[in-house]
Amino acid sequence: MRASDHAGMVRRLSPELWRRLQDACSEIIEVPAGTRITKAGESIARSALLLDGLIVRNATDGVRQAQMVALQVPGDFVDLHGLPLGRLDHDVLAVSPARLALFPHKALLEIVEDSAEDARALWALTMIDASIHRHWTFRMGQLRALAGLANFLCEMGLRMELCGRSREGRFALPLTQSQMAEACGLSGVHANRTLRELREAGLCVVRDGEVQFLDRAETARIGRFDPGFLFLPWEGASGPA
Repeated sequence: MRASDHAGMVRRLSPELWRRLQDACSEIIEVPAGTRITKAGESIARSALLLDGLIVRNATDGVRQAQMVALQVPGDFVDLHGLPLGRLDHDVLAVSPARLALFPHKALLEIVEDSAEDARALWALTMIDASIHRHWTFRMGQLRALAGLANFLCEMGLRMELCGRSREGRFALPLTQSQMAEACGLSGVHANRTLRELREAGLCVVRDGEVQFLDRAETARIGRFDPGFLFLPWEGASGPA
């Protein structure tokens, strides 16, 4: 792993723990879009840290139906909760071409058993992951179309900024309109109409897999976006101004 890979949520980890993770990494792989990283119900013996790309988690009935329940950005462990559980209850898939660092559970267990502080730090990452999930539940249940989509775009904008994938309010978001609608609990038609409303209001433009904030503060206000659920520990990461 490179020094630049110490970005996003793993910036919460101490330099010492980051070095231990570098030593524990068994391999770095690159996968094309559409690759299933982990299948619901299958035993897993390693966890993956996303270094580049976008990963989706889909809850599934195991037959045909699936529901997006999370998006992972660079700096996120996509399945660290599989360490104590031994399996996941959802599929993990690459939305875009992705680069991942793999960590055998045996090596991770040696880290957490050797240091209570390191164990708490890794545990905290899974707690923030759960906090993001609760925020998604709130957004889908309480925010209507315009507010919900604005909230989602603000969340993704901040998370992309934290991992160094955003510049001047512009970032890649390689989701289809259908996927974006699913993330916000909308129909495709409703999402299309809402994206047009955001654009015509001079707030945000989503085009060809890229998002550009035109008025980030107003988008955040309309979306009732409060970054507190990310538990940001570092200076200058309090969200859009």
